Amino acid sequence: MRRGALLLGLVALVAFPASAEAGKRHHHKHKAKPAGVKGVVFNSTCPGACAEPPPPPTPYTGPVTITVARVSDGAVVASQAISDGNFRIRVKGGTYNVSSVPPNPPSCQPTPETVCPAQSGANPMIIAPCMTGETKQVQVRRHHFTYVELHVQNVCIV
Repeated sequence: MRRGALLLGLVALVAFPASAEAGKRHHHKHKAKPAGVKGVVFNSTCPGACAEPPPPPTPYTGPVTITVARVSDGAVVASQAISDGNFRIRVKGGTYNVSSVPPNPPSCQPTPETVCPAQSGANPMIIAPCMTGETKQVQVRRHHFTYVELHVQNVCIV
């Protein structure tokens, strides 16, 4: 009898933890996957006369700021200063304008080798900066990073 009771007890001990575990609900906080924009800024400046076809662009290695602004109201929701051409910025899902903005771009000084652009819609005597960036509109989906290629260019080099 003792042997039967012992065997029954062992069976109950083995079965009980398994059934107790099966009945438990595991509440894990699922870590939200981030979303945003990532990409590279290329230097589109031709050193001298541009070749046809142009060589593949190289990553821009100077200082540039990447800004992310909502399309709906123009509010800047994120920005990041970079110097190696690569960026990764977390933002929520939505539609954004992503821009490459060279910081404090030098003003153009006209010479025989350079042509200075006038600022559009402004006084033609006001000289525009040499370094210009680019803006692209992108759609960021939840839990995904949207890849963006942006360019900066020295428009004063002819």
